[in-house]
Amino acid sequence: MKRNYYFISFFLIFNLYSTSFLAQHIDAGPDQTLCMNENQVHLNALSGYATTSRYVVNAIPFTWDNDFSTANDVMITKNGNTELFREDDTYSDAIALPFDFYFFGKKYDHIIVGANGDLVFQPTLAQIRDEWYLTQDLQIPDHKLPYWNDADQISYASIMGVYQDLDISVPNSDLALKYKTTGTAPNRQFKIIYQNVAQYDCTNQLSSQMIVLNEADYSIEIHVKNKPVCATWNGGLATLGIQNDALLPDTCGNFPGDNTSTGLPNRNTGVWEVLETQPEAYKFTPDGLVSLAWYDENHQLLGQTGNIDAVVNDIATFTLEGSFIDCHGNLIQESDQVTVTKLPALQLDLPAQAYICENEAIYLDAQIKNTNDYNQITYTWLNDQGQTISSDSKVVVNMPGTYKVIITTDNCQNEFEVLVETYPSPCKVPQGISPNGDGKNDKWVLDYLADQIGIDKVEIFDRRGVKVYEKNNYIDQFVGKNDNGTDLPTAGYFYVIHLKDNRTLTGWLIIAR
Repeated sequence: MKRNYYFISFFLIFNLYSTSFLAQHIDAGPDQTLCMNENQVHLNALSGYATTSRYVVNAIPFTWDNDFSTANDVMITKNGNTELFREDDTYSDAIALPFDFYFFGKKYDHIIVGANGDLVFQPTLAQIRDEWYLTQDLQIPDHKLPYWNDADQISYASIMGVYQDLDISVPNSDLALKYKTTGTAPNRQFKIIYQNVAQYDCTNQLSSQMIVLNEADYSIEIHVKNKPVCATWNGGLATLGIQNDALLPDTCGNFPGDNTSTGLPNRNTGVWEVLETQPEAYKFTPDGLVSLAWYDENHQLLGQTGNIDAVVNDIATFTLEGSFIDCHGNLIQESDQVTVTKLPALQLDLPAQAYICENEAIYLDAQIKNTNDYNQITYTWLNDQGQTISSDSKVVVNMPGTYKVIITTDNCQNEFEVLVETYPSPCKVPQGISPNGDGKNDKWVLDYLADQIGIDKVEIFDRRGVKVYEKNNYIDQFVGKNDNGTDLPTAGYFYVIHLKDNRTLTGWLIIAR
């Protein structure tokens, strides 16, 4: 696939930022192959990345999930042993997400859980230190939240809800750090639940929160059941929000009370409390509206929706163009291409009808001639009862019936049937004919040989060795006349039958008038 990127500053409404983009946001999907009997392709634009390029924040009703019957404990591996995650200021083992999750223009399939209330989409941080130190000037968005690697000069995509100095090593009977999946695709929810976790230096003050990832629209929910303030440690500071994965200086983020939300309390870094009698919940919903357009090879517009159907007769390349506004306010235009190839028709010599002699067998051969056009070819022969009788291109048949061969080429199925019948005439070379015009035995009939093997040529000689008749591709044309159309007299004649399998049959033929 070919991909193009265009960056346009959106001056009139948004501020200009210098932005580094690490991922393609518009995806035309993988190249496709059509079966030889198909001519319509379904094109499906993948634009989840672009959809999550920015967010809006809203308050939502608070909910709490304390059903842990199907939940898993968050774990950590130390010195080769995996145990409950109860280590202060640390990140857990990486957890595989049950569905791909798009977040700030990137796709993720793992997450790690921080001991201090943060989730980070970066498995390489598993089991290392989760920083706890906050200052009033560390406000979302800030590349040092919640984890900062000075060497890489990069901030990692994270959900902070609530991010503060917790101490999960302090035991209590109701302490739980769990994750679970609820619902069915494509509307599943992945939940991380911190229940009754002590605050550092204020171990009698417990916090509870639940972070929810929604498969349906890639939104994030943060439900805060309670969050006391530990005034004796770290200034009682806490923060709640989301932040992207970007090189400096491209950090973006959202929090309740930012410019996307009105009437919400400011939950950026500061000293604030959530009482259990007044729980809070917020939803971060993707707001990256995407404009899409599909074009054919002549740049003729085919449609302006994510999914379209198009006609392909041989091979065609389609271009998807999309535009969206990123979290910095820049208008981004990108394109991607998908090539659709139609498999060529099968080339094979397989009759629709064949004849069989009694007590004899014939080969039915479905071997494809243009094998180089396909990567994988399989054959399945079935008899009248639908039973598999061969997985080769050829099958030996010794009974009349309808035989079916299923030829699968590159996951495309083609079916062919052959009706095998018993020859109406005897399956032997007749020893004589009586061409008297009565409609009985007037011709020297060799149709079973012509059908079964094929006859290159028939030659007939009189007793003196003089050739009196010759016919290429013979079936039943000899009626007792020579090549000039003159009746041959009653006598014995010597024949030579040249078959297409390079064999020769000889014998004597009597003409009786």
